[in-house]
Amino acid sequence: MDYFLARLPAFRRLPEEVLARLSAAFPIRKHGKGEAFFREGEPPHSVFLLRSGLVKAVKYSPSDEPVIMQLIVPGMLFGMIAVLDAKSYPVSALCLHESEAYRIPTPDFQELLAKHPDFSREVFSQVGQHVRHSQALRSLSQEPVERRIMYILWVLSESIGRELPVLREDIAEMAGTTQETAIRTLAALRRKKLISSRWKSITVLEASKLKALSEPR
Repeated sequence: MDYFLARLPAFRRLPEEVLARLSAAFPIRKHGKGEAFFREGEPPHSVFLLRSGLVKAVKYSPSDEPVIMQLIVPGMLFGMIAVLDAKSYPVSALCLHESEAYRIPTPDFQELLAKHPDFSREVFSQVGQHVRHSQALRSLSQEPVERRIMYILWVLSESIGRELPVLREDIAEMAGTTQETAIRTLAALRRKKLISSRWKSITVLEASKLKALSEPR
């Protein structure tokens, strides 16, 4: 049995024999930085469960500008909204780092929802969380860069923990700004003792303050 699956809220509610069967059946897809698990407008062939890496859910504006709708971290399901409403994927899922994810074909995911109410309830709870984070990111799109970066750091710390394996260029991309602006903003947050950083990681020291300061005014 795959103990990664067994630890996750939705999957640990499944009977052990079902979990063992799924562990053997789910193929793992591996993609490099910038590659897509799926793209906006494609038919919903699968739901994915991120095992490692970092993925952004992106929607393109009429002027073809990318807007980040969701940050996906290990342990999160993604692609499920399209499967639930039987429409095309509303966003593209692009890798910020090299990433691995289980691929759950749409018929298998639908069967899990139909046969296992506890699994279904957890999935719908996650959908609600996705929608709330997407709304928050959209509301911040016109806010100052510092506020966007603080929100991203808070979301990641809530999902991953205090130690964030992200680079300054990752933060810049997620916030929709330049590396130079991200570097200046992160330096200001360090001076305020809200974060500390090393070459390939950022440590969130004051998550609650980041959340409070990032709320739209």
